Amino acid sequence: MTKIAVFSDIHGNLNALQAAYADANSLGAEHYWFLGDLLGPGPDVQSVWEKLAAINPSIRIRGNWEDFLIQALVGEGHLSPAQQAVEKYVLDSLDNPQQVCEIFSKWPLHQEVTINGVHIGLSHHLVNNNNGDTLSVRADNTALSTLFTGSRQQLDVAVYAHIHHPLLRYVDLSMPLQTDKLFDYQKADERLVLNPGSIGLPFDKPTRRYKEKRAEYLLLEITDAGTINPVFRRVPYNLSQEFQRTCEWHLRRANYINGFSA
Repeated sequence: MTKIAVFSDIHGNLNALQAAYADANSLGAEHYWFLGDLLGPGPDVQSVWEKLAAINPSIRIRGNWEDFLIQALVGEGHLSPAQQAVEKYVLDSLDNPQQVCEIFSKWPLHQEVTINGVHIGLSHHLVNNNNGDTLSVRADNTALSTLFTGSRQQLDVAVYAHIHHPLLRYVDLSMPLQTDKLFDYQKADERLVLNPGSIGLPFDKPTRRYKEKRAEYLLLEITDAGTINPVFRRVPYNLSQEFQRTCEWHLRRANYINGFSA
């Protein structure tokens, strides 16, 4: 069996990343795939960059927050005042921001791999667009089907990030729009769609009264025979410590504007 820890959306939260990595390592993860959004708006910058380097994921996908940082460095793009403030803090906190941005710019928007005969596509959001809300938890079958278009038509599984919600859904490529009278199980072309959630900033509410605060990632188990078992992990960590660090960050950055685009 091959075990892969798929993780994303760390957003500058070192405590959450350390907890998730320790959990994955204890469960025997052999490979690590990172799907983007490493830095900002959380307070940890250089330490998170160094931790990712130590984990050394075999796949690294460029998220929208990597692009935000590159845009801030070169003075291009259309960042909001809040994003500009966050990215200035990130650039000021990196030992070598030019080098980090050069590395980010070389990360692909998507990648396809085959593990034990299972064809898997990886992206931060859409295959050629790592921003927006197209594939949110409200997305319909038609939107999710775009993960299997073009050269990706033979994929068995598509894994994306960005929405900060763990997700497991099937899409039927034979019928993008569900119509009860026309549906035929014999003709269905179902593909699996997965999302690992967010390491550092979950948005989901497992119950109506509880917002998730643990570090989320996906442990993807693939047997030698090609059967898969997606295990969604939620790992507690020292949230009060991270909250205190964030409060200190807000005090230091008095011009920070609350709110940001995921």
